[in-house]
Amino acid sequence: QVKPEPTSQLIQTTINNLAATFGVILAITGGSNDDHGNKRQRKEHMRRVHHLATEGPHKNSQWSHIPITFDSTDLKLKDYPHTDAMVIETNLAGWAVTRILVDTGSSADILFASTFDNMKLDRNLLQPARRPLYGFRGKQVKAIGKITLLVTFGDQSNSTIEHITFDVVDKLYNYNAIFGQGVTNIFSAILHPGYLCMKLPSARGVIVVYGNQDLSRVAKEISTPGQKNVHNLGKEN
Repeated sequence: QVKPEPTSQLIQTTINNLAATFGVILAITGGSNDDHGNKRQRKEHMRRVHHLATEGPHKNSQWSHIPITFDSTDLKLKDYPHTDAMVIETNLAGWAVTRILVDTGSSADILFASTFDNMKLDRNLLQPARRPLYGFRGKQVKAIGKITLLVTFGDQSNSTIEHITFDVVDKLYNYNAIFGQGVTNIFSAILHPGYLCMKLPSARGVIVVYGNQDLSRVAKEISTPGQKNVHNLGKEN
């Protein structure tokens, strides 16, 4: 008689070897978030990598004590289910910036040059962007530079703020900025794509950010094939 497997084995499966495929579709990578700058920064990065390999992953992080959950009260959409992207508004370097695409598959955080100029920032503040950005079909998307800015989520009663390095791209686009893994990882943000709801831990509890379905659909309608490739970025092999 075959004994039933424990419940924990039935509900959790770790995939180590994928079934045969036609090829590999890589995630969006590249950009200044992968650039560790000078020799000291690269040495520190390698030290952390080797430390992780020998000591194992950390059991706790700064916000491990704050649970983040989703339930029916987080569903505030006018249309559900949907196929809309997560498009938000937040404070960027003191400006309320709308039409920001949250793309958790991208390692590049992008600020478009038109937004940069509308924020009245001086282009002389831009630093060289060493890491090239490439489109989905290998078409290069050139960054005119990179800049580190303060990003704030929340309001006066509860907020969290971090420094984020953006690649500044001079290209006409239907979003003002793209928040990739640099933003979501630094803020420890958790996204529920179905609810278009993102939650971030802070010292005063959990901050909730909702996506705007109307802005998402407008951006999708006015986009061109060339624009759709901007956030499908990869690093040079």
